[in-house]
Amino acid sequence: AIPNWLQGTLLRNGPGIFSVGETSYEHWFDGMSLLTSFSFSDGEMTHRSRFLRSDTYNANMGENRIVVSEMGTMAYPDPSKNFIFKAITFLNHTVPDFTDNGSSNIIKYGDDYFATSETNYIRKIDTVTLETQDKVDYTKYLPINLASSHPHYDKEGNAYNIGTSIAEKGKTKYILFKVPAVSAKGRL
Repeated sequence: AIPNWLQGTLLRNGPGIFSVGETSYEHWFDGMSLLTSFSFSDGEMTHRSRFLRSDTYNANMGENRIVVSEMGTMAYPDPSKNFIFKAITFLNHTVPDFTDNGSSNIIKYGDDYFATSETNYIRKIDTVTLETQDKVDYTKYLPINLASSHPHYDKEGNAYNIGTSIAEKGKTKYILFKVPAVSAKGRL
């Protein structure tokens, strides 16, 4: 029995799809993000789950194979293409754009919730429907290449996080940043 006093929603996020077509992920953290919610109200619980419809998810599903590299899985060129196409694809993945498959955590910034991993992209989500909304790129706000998916919060609801930046001559620079509980613009 669920007690009547238990009210609210528990959100969870983690890898949910490990194979796309004939290709499979090589690392447990690489699977496509599955959002899950457990909402409690008046002694009842409602469960929802939905795959994060990231650009990565859409690209992989559209090609029916893994086409975006992840932390432990390199995306390979389409085997049906010619040598020149394969070489170009390989070179493009040498320094790839990071994935927006936020399958590590859910972050609360102000009144908004985001699916996240350890890249520069986070995806806003609707906490009721679990629909995927805006894609946010940290690099438009901060000089970072990667950010932690596990910020800390103070009692006012401000979020504190850390990111890394590749500085001059390949040296890593760590950047601590704060996202106010309510931003100056009202939204991230």
